[in-house]
Amino acid sequence: MSRPLVLRLSPGNINDIAFAPTLIARVGPITGHIADKAYDANSLRRLLAEGGAKAVIPSTSSRKRPIPYDRIAYRRRNRIE
Repeated sequence: MSRPLVLRLSPGNINDIAFAPTLIARVGPITGHIADKAYDANSLRRLLAEGGAKAVIPSTSSRKRPIPYDRIAYRRRNRIE
């Protein structure tokens, strides 16, 4: 079992995605990021791509053209949640 690298408490009235860039920066270099649809934002995808990380995030239903993702890796996301 792994231990968290970074822990940050946030108010309950703020979306978790608002803290994603800070957490990613504090963790250091990463190769991938698995997250649910709530994290489907172009800004987060861009941040991950700039750092060389692969985004495994399903698209929200509001996207006109869904972005492909690794479905097998996404099914295993519960191992890290």
